[in-house]
Amino acid sequence: MTSPSIALDDVQLGGQLLERDGYVLIRGVLSPDQVERARDRCDDYLLADADAENEIEANALLRMPEMDFIFDARVLTALTAWMGGSLAYYPNYVARLNRRTDWHVDNGFSPKFVPDASHVYDPAFRHVQCVVYLQDNRPGPGGGLDVRPGSHRWAATGDFPDDDYLARAYPRVVSIDSKAGDLIVFDGRVMHRGTPQDGSAQRRKYGVFWSASRDDRRQIDRYLEYFAARLEFLRTRNLPPEELQRDEQRHRLMWDVRFPASYRPETVEVLHRHAVAVAEMADAVAQ
Repeated sequence: MTSPSIALDDVQLGGQLLERDGYVLIRGVLSPDQVERARDRCDDYLLADADAENEIEANALLRMPEMDFIFDARVLTALTAWMGGSLAYYPNYVARLNRRTDWHVDNGFSPKFVPDASHVYDPAFRHVQCVVYLQDNRPGPGGGLDVRPGSHRWAATGDFPDDDYLARAYPRVVSIDSKAGDLIVFDGRVMHRGTPQDGSAQRRKYGVFWSASRDDRRQIDRYLEYFAARLEFLRTRNLPPEELQRDEQRHRLMWDVRFPASYRPETVEVLHRHAVAVAEMADAVAQ
């Protein structure tokens, strides 16, 4: 199935799709040359064996010119419009190798995992996850994201987002037909998964992820508080030791992401120019 898609300057249509479906596919945010340079950078940093580092965490990612597309002025303009006129970025930038997940709503937006989840039921909620995949998403090899369109609407009805309930209430599955260098923006409350892979992929799967919301103190606080509590949560999940160690390291390092010191000068300039609020983990303990 072909997903509805837009160009970055189709801001009005993008907002309509995001509201209706809970996601929007933006074509061609990266040129083919940018895709290859970003892949080369990931190849240099991420090793292929299962025991190796499989993520580039924020502190390293923010220093890579190849990842400057996260702060593309056109992206900031579109996100600001879709968030209702203001924009905040968070310290959980990450590039992932061969990330595979089953159906879920991200823990940071699920009442199962957030002590105070009242903000996700707020009609003014505006919080999205952004991802650029560096390979095409194709049946079999995978390479991208699957969603259940409209599944963000559980919040409008006040329902509890139990995974089984959501799968029954929103049975339609869309494997987003993203191409290398496309951007997917999806509501944090949407049920999604990594597209299943059958082992036939010829290229390693890379995805570059970041989070954005409207610049709202309550919304920012709740998301930072989730991250601040996540280390303790991870220790209750009986994860394999190497996976727990990797996740703990990444979340500890998020506390070191500071603006402007952690960002490239070019990034600082564009964020200032577009009035983007930059959230930091220190805020989570200051409340």
